[in-house]
This record gives sequence, structure tokens and C-alpha cells, in this order.
Amino acid sequence: MQANASLPDPRPFSGTATHPLHQLADALLGERNLGHLVAKEAALDAEIKRLLSQSDDAELLNALASAPSPASQRVLNERLRVNVAQAGADQAQQAVIFALPLVLVAGVRGKHVIAGKLPDVDAVRALLQQHGVIAADADVQLSAKLLDRDQLLAIQPSQLARWRDALQYASGGLPHDFKESPVQVDGDGVFLRFLVGVAMQKKDAAPAVQLNIAPGPWAMALTKLLGEQLKHDAMTLFPLPRAPQTWLAALDDGRVAQQEIRFQVFASNTLRKLREAGETPVAVLSCHEGAELRVTLGAEKNGEEWAGFIWPLGQLDRVEAIQQMMVDLLRECHHDDIRVLGEVLPQIKDNLPYFPLPTELPASATRH
Repeated sequence: MQANASLPDPRPFSGTATHPLHQLADALLGERNLGHLVAKEAALDAEIKRLLSQSDDAELLNALASAPSPASQRVLNERLRVNVAQAGADQAQQAVIFALPLVLVAGVRGKHVIAGKLPDVDAVRALLQQHGVIAADADVQLSAKLLDRDQLLAIQPSQLARWRDALQYASGGLPHDFKESPVQVDGDGVFLRFLVGVAMQKKDAAPAVQLNIAPGPWAMALTKLLGEQLKHDAMTLFPLPRAPQTWLAALDDGRVAQQEIRFQVFASNTLRKLREAGETPVAVLSCHEGAELRVTLGAEKNGEEWAGFIWPLGQLDRVEAIQQMMVDLLRECHHDDIRVLGEVLPQIKDNLPYFPLPTELPASATRH
């Protein structure tokens, strides 16, 4: 067993700065002098603000997607989030546009539809105020609609910045016709929805909403309340709320949370089935073209018994962190035979999605 077994990053970073934002980000990353560091961060922020003010979202998103390195991509994402969320220093008030990711782990015999709207969103807001997530006297509006991720992705960064500066009160909510997104449950699954809202934040005042607050009693109480509001006699439901976050941060946090829980469910269910069938399970971790990390859980000597899991890598995903999460979870499931492949593999082999099976691996395959 080798502790240093690691997956490669399959994302095609060019290593070459091809956009002014890339050059500004790389200059910031390479700076060690604190005074110069502040100036270079300000230069990067100024260019991002210029593109936001011109509603040039396509240019911004293209620069992020074509970043020359993972570090450059991370710093560009970080500064975009900051510049979208924070108003100018001269503004006495701003609107905080936030979203609360909600992972729903559901199981039902047959089919069921989870409604796309909470029956009592006022109770949710009251609970968040009781636990200090929302300030008691804050001007905050929380929508009752459960939104899918595509609706949040459709709101461009420049639009978020305009709402931040233009909204004068929260009671009207966000000026957009969001649609309820019911959840179609067929058997079991792990689903992602968002609650969105707006809070008016006065300069130098205590936060109207506690963004990225640590899990605690508020999360357990909200899990119980949401479970009661969305329950159905034929369905098992575990709502797992995340902390309220700025819009762009919530998009990524919700995606990662859903994927982690999907992997937990996949691993525990597949390991149980293999063991019940009398097989010795082996886990194979591999990275593939198309920016995917894949896991094959299969029988050591039976190539017919296996299941596969795909993690599409996002811009802020760190391959090493995902690998460690997966290894830790497999070990919690009392599974230690974990084999890590050190080269980037194709997505398709023999006209089928490629999942390397334990029976195909040489005896020398690296073990974690």
C-alpha cells in the first residue's frame, strides 16, 4: 500500500495566459511583496468590475473557462465572487443576494413528486431568525420556491451585481420570474434544490444574514422542519440544508454537497450488495478525458459484478481533495482495497463508457 498514490488532473490546462485576466491573475499569484500584492489584486478587481459594468459576462466566463492553470482559475473565480457580492465603498446600503443549497435524499416505492414550493416558508425564516442565521430585525425576503441549479446558473454575474446596487428593499424579492422545480422521485435518489433570497445590508451594520455559517443546531432544526413540510407517507426523505451563501458560492457548494452524498449512497449500497453476494470488493479510482473522476466498485475475481460512479470535475474542484474524501469514506465502510490509476484514461472504450474493472488491472496496480 502506498500512501502517496495520487490521481492525475484530467483537465486540459494550457499553461499559457491567453487573456488579460489570465495575465493579471498570474501576476497576482506570482507576487510575494505585500504592498505589490494589494496593488495587483486591485488591478485584477478593476478589470473584473469593468467587464461586469459592461455586462460582458461572456468574456468573463470565457476567461475563467480558458484559465491556464488550476491556481489561475481558482483566483479568478474567487475575485469574481468578491466583486459580484461586494458593493462599492461609497454605498450606504446594498442588497445581499443569497442562496441556500438543499440536498434531498429521497426514497420511495414507485414514484412520487416532491412539490416545488414550501408550504410555509415563513416558518423557515422564523427558525433561521431564532438561531441567528438571519438577524431578528433584518429586511430579508426568502422565496418559498425550490429552484433547480440551472435556474441559478442562468442568472449572469452582471445581473447579480445590478440587483446588488439597484434593490432598495427586500420585501419584493428578486425581480425575476423563477419557476418552481418539483422533484421527480423514481425509486431513490439524491437531488439538489435551492432556496433563494435577498437581504438589505447597511454599511458597517451587523450582518443581516450570516453567510457560510458553520453547521450547528440551526441545521438540525431546519432538517427537521423541512422534513415535516415535504413529507409523504410513501416516501423516506432526508433534507440536508447547507448554509446560506452568496449566489455564485452556493452554486458550487450545492453541486459538491450533492456529489459527495451521491458517492456515499453509491459506495455503501454497492459494497453491501457485493458482500451479500459473497464477493470481495475492490475500488478502482481513475481520471478520464472530459474532466471526469470515476470510481469502479467491483468484485475482485468476477468481472460481471460491478457498478460505476462519475464525478464531473468543476472549475474549483481539487482532484486530490476529492480522492481523499472518497478514500476516507470507503475506509469508513470498512473497505481498504483501493487501487488508484495514475494516467488519464479515455471516456469511451469499445463503444461503452470506460470503467476499469478490478479483473482487468495488473497485479502491480498502485494501491492507496
